[in-house]
Amino acid sequence: MPDVNEAYRVLRDPARRAVYDASLRSTSAPVDRGADERSSAGSADFSWPGAAAQRLEPARVPWRGLLVCGIVASIGIIVLAQFTGPPTDPGPDGILRAGDCVQIEPNNDAREVACAGEEDGVADLVVVDLVPFDRACPGGTVSYRDRQGMGNACIRVP
Repeated sequence: MPDVNEAYRVLRDPARRAVYDASLRSTSAPVDRGADERSSAGSADFSWPGAAAQRLEPARVPWRGLLVCGIVASIGIIVLAQFTGPPTDPGPDGILRAGDCVQIEPNNDAREVACAGEEDGVADLVVVDLVPFDRACPGGTVSYRDRQGMGNACIRVP
């Protein structure tokens, strides 16, 4: 904390700041802090170890390490992709979308179910469109309320 306080004291005073900046620019010898520093109020030696000889360089980026990490990550993704299969149908999620198979409940709500195909001559009921409550379904479809109350499901009845 004393070093931070000392740095703040140096940087807030323009004369001391100028001397400090000049010491950073010089590469061979420290700058003489003569008259400017002695004339400022409360002057004291404001240097910390190596302040005059310190040369600031741009930050170094570990490019080789980043390249190696990128290559390892790419190889890992490719290898993991070899062990995964194609995505499976997760089944009904309860949210109606166009193309979903539905079942009509006794209260005239449409509930999403897994599509079973045409069995025993009975085809699945499929949602053609979803519309808000204040709009009508297109011709050739029957309107059933979405079970979650999101609108009406337009279903083509065979």
